[in-house]
Amino acid sequence: MNHKGKKIRFTFLLSLPLLAFFLGYLFNHSSELEPTGFIQYDNVSYIAYAKQYLDADFLHLQYSNPFNDSNFAPSYIQPQTFFIAFLLKIGIPPGWILIPFSFIFSLICFWLIISLYDFLFPQSKWRTLNIWLFAWGGGILVLAGLFAQFYLKEKTGFVNGLFVLDPESGWWGLNLGRSLFFTCEAYYHALFLGCIYSLLKRKWLQGFILMLLLSLSHPFSGIELIGIVCAWCFVEFLHNKKEIPVLFFAGALAALCFHIYYYLFYLEQFPDHKSVSEQYTLTWRLGIYRMIPAYCIVGALTIASIYKFSFKKFFEIRGNRIFACWFLVAFLLANHEIFMKARQPIHFTRGYIWTSLFLLGLPALNLLNSWLKPKFGKAGIAVFAALFFLDNFSWISNQALSKKTQTDATYINKEQKEVLKILNSESSNKSLIISSDNTIAYLSSVYTKAYPWYSHQYTTPFSERKKLAQEAFLNTGIVDSAWINREINFVLKKTDTVALNAIGRIPMEKLIQTENYFILKCRLSGN
Repeated sequence: MNHKGKKIRFTFLLSLPLLAFFLGYLFNHSSELEPTGFIQYDNVSYIAYAKQYLDADFLHLQYSNPFNDSNFAPSYIQPQTFFIAFLLKIGIPPGWILIPFSFIFSLICFWLIISLYDFLFPQSKWRTLNIWLFAWGGGILVLAGLFAQFYLKEKTGFVNGLFVLDPESGWWGLNLGRSLFFTCEAYYHALFLGCIYSLLKRKWLQGFILMLLLSLSHPFSGIELIGIVCAWCFVEFLHNKKEIPVLFFAGALAALCFHIYYYLFYLEQFPDHKSVSEQYTLTWRLGIYRMIPAYCIVGALTIASIYKFSFKKFFEIRGNRIFACWFLVAFLLANHEIFMKARQPIHFTRGYIWTSLFLLGLPALNLLNSWLKPKFGKAGIAVFAALFFLDNFSWISNQALSKKTQTDATYINKEQKEVLKILNSESSNKSLIISSDNTIAYLSSVYTKAYPWYSHQYTTPFSERKKLAQEAFLNTGIVDSAWINREINFVLKKTDTVALNAIGRIPMEKLIQTENYFILKCRLSGN
């Protein structure tokens, strides 16, 4: 088999942990549940955004927030949303898009991981092992969680307690491989790694295009990459290296200015976005108690690499200067609450800090492998690799083997599926959906043209006010003034007696019931 064929085979082998996770999601659940294809709660939003293009009365370059309870109000633009909208347009069901999307871009990431490693160490003795560690290595969060659960004494169960220090039980993805599970992160990482690889190869135009695409695709990853590139260009000029074209540096600075203007000024003039932006201004911090176990292995390798080769000699290597800028910018952004108002600092982790440290620590990793083999044999290598893989192996195994029994955005039952079908037939892009079942309200943004009144806690504009209005209706029967003269589909559980009595006094266009729900279609009058 030629080199390219071997590389393709290796790429698919690296995807096996990803396949194990997806197979567990698709098949390991109660018989009364059906997987929606949304492996995590926020994934629904990605399809809902794309569906705004299809549901709009007119074609527009930008899309509207599908949770704004009003008519089409375009303000956002993202390349991946265009692509997902195209897939919806050609008839691919919403639930069949994101898993293949994530898997394909993960394969691209694995290809880039192999390419990066081969570029840095073309004759490495430990190539196969180190690339596996690159793709699926982690820290000692599971071991730290083992001890922490005894100290914290939280009643989460032994297995779940292992992930008590891993943010959101591991879903934040503090290492590279884990980040790929969260749909769209594989796409962001493909652009990010592709840009870094292009810059290492001195392919300036290609690197700039990928950087600009990531800027348009995601505010956090976009500013992270632009910040890294600008910092590296500045360092290279200080280092008297003239290889970076001035035009590329100017383009990176222009991209930085555009990114800041678009996300911090242009979008802020839209009230709906301003509300969502304020709701997302959260102090979600990484914390030193997480950083140490998450990054201790790669951090120790980085320190060893610098010590072994001396600081000056180590940073004479061009790639190491890029990786150092990568680490410093990513680390500062992930801890920006220290010097400015917090905007989800932990959102800047997503494996970026870990990956930069891994790349900086590769020289020491090669030396460590060469030391372990003669001293402890293959057993020594195996023990070290097992420790490195433990975080991801434990998390993937837990996710794939845990049988899902509860409904939420990731799994629904047959009745909820039926309700969504009814809502789709009874709704238009002028309809409003109000439901006491948040899963139905949230998924209605994907399976109908209607706008949910309240669903996602953070992406629903003016979320707290809308939540209080809905609770007031369910508990007291008080109708919010914003509902007057609107075409509304109420989806109420049969136990919502107060709300049902209030609606019973209003002329209804249609009443449909299932085993546990009433679907009431009406237009509330202001009289």
